Amino acid sequence: MRCQVLMGNPPEEIASYAEESGVDLIVMASHGRSGPSRWAYGSVAEKVFRSSCVPVMMVRAPGCFPGL
Repeated sequence: MRCQVLMGNPPEEIASYAEESGVDLIVMASHGRSGPSRWAYGSVAEKVFRSSCVPVMMVRAPGCFPGL
């Protein structure tokens, strides 16, 4: 497990760092937004998932229950 501070576009930087560093798995928390808030804010976790060659595991952040 490591922690790294990077500057730039978060999804691009996370995916690039993971690939360049030989990371085996990226684990990210997802807030589970849907509808207009997801459209307005986007999803960093989803963008990393779609752009990375490294496997990505997304977990729901504690206390996030969409629709309630």
